[in-house]
Amino acid sequence: MPNSAPAVLITGGNGYLGQRLAGRILSSSNYSVKLYLHAATKQELSDKSRSLSTSFQEFEESGRFSVLGGELKSKAPFEDLDASRIVQIIHSAAVTRFNVEADLANEVNIEGARKVLSFARRCPKLEAVQFLSTVYASGLRTGLLKETRLEKAPQFSNHYERSKWEAEEVLFDEYAEIPANLIRIATLIADDESGAVTQQNAFHNTLKLLYYGLLSLFPGEKNTAVYFVTGNFVLDAIMRIFESKDKNQIYHLCHRQNESANLEELLDTVFAAFEKYPDFKLRRVLKPLWSDAESFELLNQGLGSMSGGVLAQSVSSVAPFAKQLFANKDFCNENLRRIMPDYKAPDPLRLIESTSRYLADSKWGRKLQDAK
Repeated sequence: MPNSAPAVLITGGNGYLGQRLAGRILSSSNYSVKLYLHAATKQELSDKSRSLSTSFQEFEESGRFSVLGGELKSKAPFEDLDASRIVQIIHSAAVTRFNVEADLANEVNIEGARKVLSFARRCPKLEAVQFLSTVYASGLRTGLLKETRLEKAPQFSNHYERSKWEAEEVLFDEYAEIPANLIRIATLIADDESGAVTQQNAFHNTLKLLYYGLLSLFPGEKNTAVYFVTGNFVLDAIMRIFESKDKNQIYHLCHRQNESANLEELLDTVFAAFEKYPDFKLRRVLKPLWSDAESFELLNQGLGSMSGGVLAQSVSSVAPFAKQLFANKDFCNENLRRIMPDYKAPDPLRLIESTSRYLADSKWGRKLQDAK
């Protein structure tokens, strides 16, 4: 059924935020939503579209929801999309793996962003682009980080961080005339303060390594702050920005340093939570020893020269973000507080504990999968 309502294009429809944002917008407004999915083939797009039909059936039948897709690596990914009805774009598509290869990070995170912004230029009714990034586009900078444009960091931990900073520069330098908000997001570790997890990332994998005693060394400075947020918090904040009609603002969806845990508190809390599980206690897992950056890198290089091995795999999974654990930062969030005057950061240790227990209870999602 055709629908003439103003439309919102959301990229990254395969991701955690993309689909949830689509649901929020459809439920709370009269906009229609165009959800862009990553799909290498027409068959893959068809399969992924069918999997969304149940969640969005009501809106699909009324013509307010539709799926399109392809690859941001392609020459013209939005060639067949009618630009005349698009009033907002939420660009959430990215390769977010810390170990992403340089070429792939460049193709998707930088060139993909350029293609989204190029399409935005073709939208005559465009009100704003919500351009999602990461607080770690700051690289290995330390100290106070304001909600402003970032100079290039002296160093980045990985190509994910570097490519997201470069994508921000594309926005500022090449598409300055486009009304856009830059939204930098901290590490998302749970859906909400209950600790429930529906999509895992490097944080959850690291906790798994700790639970099974596969990390005897841990890189970082004990007092380095760790910045964790929940999915509901991020979704609420993005929706406030979306509804505010703000333009050309930068937001840190991140709690302040004094509202966050540090690495030592993180490890203490995680191990205290795990101690409640008999199988963990039976293994008599010890907390890992602290490692300086150089020693951890030497260990990673040495193990990398060996063929496979659990220890090598464990260390290599932490190595892409290890340097970040020595870079103590304090992110400002005044713009966030302005649009969310009711904002209150959760207790960071309680959030870490509840997330740790959820992961252990579900065996990192395996029990949930087995129950289906």
